[in-house]
Amino acid sequence: MKTFLKWFAIPLLVGTIATTLYIIDTFLGDLFVAGGSFMWVAFALWTVFYNAKLKARVKGFVGVIIGFCAAKLAMQITGLSTFSIAGICVMGVIGVFVVNYAVMNLKNAGVFFAGSISGVFVGMGLTFSGLGVGLVPVGTDALIMLAIIITYAFLGLACGLTEIYFTQKIKKKLEQLKSEKTE
Repeated sequence: MKTFLKWFAIPLLVGTIATTLYIIDTFLGDLFVAGGSFMWVAFALWTVFYNAKLKARVKGFVGVIIGFCAAKLAMQITGLSTFSIAGICVMGVIGVFVVNYAVMNLKNAGVFFAGSISGVFVGMGLTFSGLGVGLVPVGTDALIMLAIIITYAFLGLACGLTEIYFTQKIKKKLEQLKSEKTE
């Protein structure tokens, strides 16, 4: 039993959680975009939420949404003009600078939700990626993107919480077995 818990229980747990996520994504992804799979979004956010306290998880979750909005703003600023110098869009440079400057100063604002810079940058990255299916944060696509990001951020959070909960139980049982052997 001790060997199983030490070497196999946690990898099997993670495999089971990931497989469950895969099954959920198989049905859920199609609801957003035909043939869509966004499991990778949940995996990315699983890492953002992993081993964090509840307050940090909430900040990360909200940060992802702020990141979506920040990326959308940067793209809108970039689209204000096509003027470029040496092939570099001037408004793109301004948009990237202004938005990233603002994002990095969120932590200085002292607002509860503004502390997760990693969550914000993950949200920005997800938005810039088009979620792998070519969505752009404009019109209906923007609502679909935000719904996907929120849904899969929640799934990533749920995966992380489930893993941590059962990992703690496995480790506790392993410690119990070790202490029983020494008695």
